[in-house]
Amino acid sequence: MTTTWFISDLHLGHKFLSDLRGFSTTGEHDETILANLAEAVRPGDVLWVLGDLSSGRSEAEERALTLIDDRLPGVEKHLVPGNHDSCHPLFKSAFRRQRRFLEVFDSVQAYQKMRWDGEDVYLCHFPRPGQDHVGMPSRYDDLRLTVPYLIHGHLHSTFPVTGRGQVDVGVEAWDLKPVPLEILRETLWGSLSRYPD
Repeated sequence: MTTTWFISDLHLGHKFLSDLRGFSTTGEHDETILANLAEAVRPGDVLWVLGDLSSGRSEAEERALTLIDDRLPGVEKHLVPGNHDSCHPLFKSAFRRQRRFLEVFDSVQAYQKMRWDGEDVYLCHFPRPGQDHVGMPSRYDDLRLTVPYLIHGHLHSTFPVTGRGQVDVGVEAWDLKPVPLEILRETLWGSLSRYPD
């Protein structure tokens, strides 16, 4: 049976993030993230990565692409890039980097619309406009979606629900693991009662 998984903000090779997440080394951080992915996601499954594979530096990005390709054989992988991924259209040379990302991922797009329980649900790296890391002004608002149902990353929140109809699949919110579609769907619809109109 095929399972669809979601994850964001892996930040492989990103020393600042591995320190923030409490790891003594970046290697230990990366191995934990990759082991959690490989343990959950099986060949034949589908994985949606909602951005920020690495720190964004070219050598870190190349390493992250290689690791994901090596550690997840037989998995259908899709990328909705984030602000740390050189193939995101916010970068003027993104079109030059698409080819490399498509060697690892089956698709790469700025956002994706899905249909869950008769509703349009969007996948994007960014939350809705006006939300960013705690204590920071909102950046990239012109690239964000204003939609009723949104699955995102970027915030590094420690809790999944970040607003009515909005769920963060960043690793911090899910114990550094990917989240399966069934749990994500329950969490999304549950956010509607947590944030009533």
